[in-house]
Amino acid sequence: MSLFRLQKFINLNFLNFFLISFFFLFAIYTIRHHYDGHHIGLVYSNALDLINGKHPYKEIFIQYGFLTTLIHSILLILFNKKIIFLSIFTAVFYSFSIVLISLTIKNVLNNYYALIASVLILFNHPIPWLPWSNYIAFFFLSLGVFLITKKNKNYFLIGFIFALVILSRQDFFIPLVLSSLFFFIIYFFKYNKFSLKKSTKLIIGFLTPLIIFMIYLLYNNIFFYWKSFLIIPNLYLEIYQKSLSDFVVNFIVYFLTDSLFNFIITPQYFLITLILIFNSILIFLKIFNKINIPNNIFYFSVLSCSLCLLSLKIEIFRLYTSVIIGLIPLLYFFDKIKDKNLKSNLIKLLLFPSIFAIFFYPFGNNPVFKKINFKKNTSIIENSNFMYNNWPDKKIQTINLINEISKKCKVEYLDNLTFDTLYSTIGNFDRVRMLPFEKNSMKDSNLHFYVESIKNPEIIFFEKINSEIKKENIILLINENNNIFRGNKIIFTNSYDTLEINESNILGKPKILYIYLPKSCLN
Repeated sequence: MSLFRLQKFINLNFLNFFLISFFFLFAIYTIRHHYDGHHIGLVYSNALDLINGKHPYKEIFIQYGFLTTLIHSILLILFNKKIIFLSIFTAVFYSFSIVLISLTIKNVLNNYYALIASVLILFNHPIPWLPWSNYIAFFFLSLGVFLITKKNKNYFLIGFIFALVILSRQDFFIPLVLSSLFFFIIYFFKYNKFSLKKSTKLIIGFLTPLIIFMIYLLYNNIFFYWKSFLIIPNLYLEIYQKSLSDFVVNFIVYFLTDSLFNFIITPQYFLITLILIFNSILIFLKIFNKINIPNNIFYFSVLSCSLCLLSLKIEIFRLYTSVIIGLIPLLYFFDKIKDKNLKSNLIKLLLFPSIFAIFFYPFGNNPVFKKINFKKNTSIIENSNFMYNNWPDKKIQTINLINEISKKCKVEYLDNLTFDTLYSTIGNFDRVRMLPFEKNSMKDSNLHFYVESIKNPEIIFFEKINSEIKKENIILLINENNNIFRGNKIIFTNSYDTLEINESNILGKPKILYIYLPKSCLN
């Protein structure tokens, strides 16, 4: 039975709401059991630092967007610093984003296509992988797109919301500005008219949040610290040893070849491939006046293709929180096909691979979710901030040990030289370094030394750490030889002792965490 016939018997609005709600609960259940100490630890650390009065960019490594950290801080204040609520509200933002996209499609088409859109998105990307800025930015992006399709448009509000997208994740700035400029140029040359009133409202709305943010930076004397973060993407290119053009070429080649040939093992990219190809063709047809389409549909195509700039490092979660906007023009044109059989077959071309994806990859093709042990662990987390999470026993044991040490050890600093950022949030300590983690493969990179020079401009961070060791004023968590930076060692005095904990579950392959602390902390 087709959905066309099904809608005679079932309320499609209810079915859509039920589907999104079901996947929301599925996401919460999965995330509760998933341990990602680096990613969730980083956003949690940033939010705690902001709550504790540290200066963004000067003392807090806010790489993507200040608004994301501000929202996370508010959530932690409201929910007594419980870390689980960062993940829960990531799922909330993602779910409401899908609601807004389906409502957008309902505005331009009907409930039938709105439900199809939800199915396509959720079956391919059912679980928000990280408590990352992408999902918050995606919510505001979806809200802005929805407002564009309303009959009585509030241009100030549309501009305002798109500015919030940028404040949530700064690298949305270029795609949003480029897509808007491109659209207005095409619109002007086609119609030879320009609405000053609407454009003024849009620009004022867009600039208002950005100006408020600039005032905040200037008032707190952190504008130049924020500015220093703008070159970080270039430092990442240096680490990857690739140019921007390399990423662009790889992106194009991937979606013209690998995404199709590797369909069985990565079906989630198939829908994105169709969206990119279709919207690219649509843009060219519009430029050469070979097609007549509503302005908002054309803008969504331009926006979708522009958002590729956010996904050049090809990852599913990036694509399904940006490029997926191009699903709206795709479904719009499917609806305009007069041949019912062709229309039905094209919809099946979208649905069947998505059904295959959710059936064989119910966790969205994220390999870390497949390793989750959903059984309740025997260990109990002693730190109340981590309640409601069912994490692996080894991690709970490490967290409990650090938590116990934090209660006994009266020092000023705890620096975490492991990739598990969550460890840096245990106890009420300051840090010598800006980064609350260290990745072994990047520890000697220009990126990490550049970031540390922002907070410690007058002394190299490892010299500051050695100075605090002499004062017996610091705890250090170290693994993977992260005690050596460009040939310079962190030097411990005789007044320090070491605790070791094996975090590995694999017999014969230990993964030792070394905890260096003053001997006085063990009394």
